[in-house]
Amino acid sequence: MRKRWLISLFLAALPSASTVVLAAEKSHDHGAAQPAASEAIAATGTVKGVDAAAGKLVIAHDPIPALKWPAMTMDFRLADKALASKVKAGDKIKFEMVPGEKGSYIVTAIDPAP
Repeated sequence: MRKRWLISLFLAALPSASTVVLAAEKSHDHGAAQPAASEAIAATGTVKGVDAAAGKLVIAHDPIPALKWPAMTMDFRLADKALASKVKAGDKIKFEMVPGEKGSYIVTAIDPAP
């Protein structure tokens, strides 16, 4: 009888245990860590490619603590295509970005890095 009670208790606890696991995984969602749309995020990196016509840069950025991102290479859309004329591949830059659509980020300012 005691064994059946323990099995029943164990089985009853399973749904709540899986809920805890799901909740823990959702808290790791990068979207949840996004700052407000009006908050600019500062970053540094190296320009790897420029597509002035499309208004995009490929940037190998350093870690971005505000977003909990490790260093990686990404495509970024530019808020103003004219920003592409300020840089070339190989340039080390400081840049600011704001959240865009569907988890993307848009570069709003670029300056040379020291």
